Amino acid sequence: MSPAPVDVVREAPAPFVLLDGIAHVTESHLVGWRNFSEQPFWLALEAAAQAAALHQRWLADFGAHAFLLSLGACRWPDRPLTGRMELRARLLGQTAGAAAYDVQLSLPDSPALSLPVHIGLVPYDDTFRQDTLQERYRALFRQLYAHSFRVC
Repeated sequence: MSPAPVDVVREAPAPFVLLDGIAHVTESHLVGWRNFSEQPFWLALEAAAQAAALHQRWLADFGAHAFLLSLGACRWPDRPLTGRMELRARLLGQTAGAAAYDVQLSLPDSPALSLPVHIGLVPYDDTFRQDTLQERYRALFRQLYAHSFRVC
């Protein structure tokens, strides 16, 4: 059975950052989290993409633009998400322009879901401007990493 259609614009949080914190980061993975309260699963898919893209930005010292290329198939839960979800983005492989991740999505008292995520990485240019984006994502990373230590 397919999930009901979603009005993405109406349900999107503002600002559209779907990680509440980053608990741990290394060359091979990033562990973040998000608190959900009766929210649709597509928000977890977006949070997974954001975790993987933020890991790519961190690996590049925020010197390149990272973006979602694709999400693989995963089991879709039959109820809204509630609770603190851990998002464990593990880097599987990387080329100069793309990276493959396995992102584990875990809620308390629920089986973990595995989501294949592919991220593109390109140099900054006239469309993706370094003078705007580099410091924005560096500051976002610092804020999310610091937030984990205040809340955890």
